[in-house]
Amino acid sequence: MNKRKLTIIISIVAVSIIAAALIIPNAIYRMNENLVEQEIVVEDIDISSLSDDIYTGSYQSGHMSADVEVTIENGMYSSIVLTDYAGINPSRANKVINAIIEQQTITPNQGDIGTQFTDKIVQKAIYYAIRYQYNTAS
Repeated sequence: MNKRKLTIIISIVAVSIIAAALIIPNAIYRMNENLVEQEIVVEDIDISSLSDDIYTGSYQSGHMSADVEVTIENGMYSSIVLTDYAGINPSRANKVINAIIEQQTITPNQGDIGTQFTDKIVQKAIYYAIRYQYNTAS
């Protein structure tokens, strides 16, 4: 094989590798976004009859996840702590948590809360903590 053919082959391989490195992560991100959008429906849940306790919950979708500790006192959200996360915006998660505590609902009607993937992941983790009532204090 002469130098010219070898140079062309190496160039084609290099361009293919670069293109794949740019295209594949973007395609995976878009697929994950679509999965999250399709599967996450956040429902509110009545906490008024729950025992005072600390409940733990987690939710994962694609490359995004959140773990939370939800403290219930007198049938109300007293505290919600994001204990672990991946792929979400922690500042945004705290904004969502503050709105939930302020309005005492997983689905607060405040600005754009509930419109971003971080919101939905955190809301769903809280929902799972309450719905399945895993507690840490018992």
